[in-house]
Amino acid sequence: MPESPPASEVTAELPRPAGAVRRFWSGHPRLGDGVVAGAYLIIGTFLAVLTPLSSGVWTPSVDIVFPVIGTVVGAVALLFRRHRPWGAVAVFAALSVASACVGVVPEPLGGALALYAVFVYRSNRSGWIAFGVLALITVLVIPLADSLLRDRAFALLAPIDAISLVVLLIAALLGITVGDRRRYIGAILDRANQLARERDQQARLATLAERARITREIHDVVAHSLSVMVSLADGAGALAEKDPQRSRSAIGEIGDVGRQSLVEMRQLLGALGDDPDSGDETDPLRPNPGLQEIPALVATFRAAGLPVSVRTLGSPPVSPALQNAIHRIVQEALTNALRYAREPREVLVTLDFDGAGVVIDVTDDGQPGPRPVSVGTGRGLIGIRERVRLYEGSVDAGRMPGGGWRVHAVIPGQHAPDQEEQR
Repeated sequence: MPESPPASEVTAELPRPAGAVRRFWSGHPRLGDGVVAGAYLIIGTFLAVLTPLSSGVWTPSVDIVFPVIGTVVGAVALLFRRHRPWGAVAVFAALSVASACVGVVPEPLGGALALYAVFVYRSNRSGWIAFGVLALITVLVIPLADSLLRDRAFALLAPIDAISLVVLLIAALLGITVGDRRRYIGAILDRANQLARERDQQARLATLAERARITREIHDVVAHSLSVMVSLADGAGALAEKDPQRSRSAIGEIGDVGRQSLVEMRQLLGALGDDPDSGDETDPLRPNPGLQEIPALVATFRAAGLPVSVRTLGSPPVSPALQNAIHRIVQEALTNALRYAREPREVLVTLDFDGAGVVIDVTDDGQPGPRPVSVGTGRGLIGIRERVRLYEGSVDAGRMPGGGWRVHAVIPGQHAPDQEEQR
């Protein structure tokens, strides 16, 4: 995979921020359309009466009345050029043809303003289509109508027509420049909004995943600790009169397990808050017990009366997250054995690291009988499956034919990705 360029070499072409004038007109689009329409009305009316005034003869005629009416109609069309640019183009195309029919030279300004609006508010493709329509009318339709109605020689491109084409071309080029910039800024804003939405979604997903992880951790800590403490308390009560020394020892074990559970709960809850001391390396927020803590874990279950033995094959994985997953799976399986196994003589924990992956096998030889009533929430096995699923492994848990219970988990690949680091 190619390496990403250094941050200093990554550049992005960003638009310049709008100035005060541009921001004002962007915030008042109707006012801008009104100014454009008003300016066109003034200029068009002035051009319509310029020839009669310059000649000194003021006689109302088609040459004066029609251009004035056309200017008024065109000004109204320009009021809607932002939302109906094609309508404005159609109005000026019709006025140009009508002007040629009555013998009035059509002015190109209104058509250029409408053409500019198509480029800006629609697309370059639509703009070039509109340009082609107006250019065809200017080059072909108007000269043809003039030659037919006035019995003149047909001239494909008169000087006035050439000027009109130049004006339309200038409007097209300006429209392309402004329209492309407008669409570019719009695309940047859309992309920024999309990235903001994706960021919020990723944050929500990460929050939900973290909550689920902490829920599993809390369940493991509470379920293990309470099960061990209840068993120790029952044993201490039974031995209170027969063997006071062992009873006091069991009570001491209850205190040790309780204190250890409080430490882990404090660390878990600290991960949810803003503890100012959370940066202390000697007191990490997130408990991450690994394989080195399994002997102490087994000792607590033995103290609670569960005959646990551990067999390890091969070299353990080095990933802290994978070690933590193995520890939690063993912890939950032993907790279930402590709760539900009927008079087990041996609970065997086998950790096989010899193969291409990790195999965790926890079995007890509890006596057969009716299924005991569950005292848990059912999250234990769900937590085991979720932890193994992170590594694309499999879990098989259930009763064995001769009695007892087995939890068999397979995690492929000892060097599976460190899920904690990926977060």
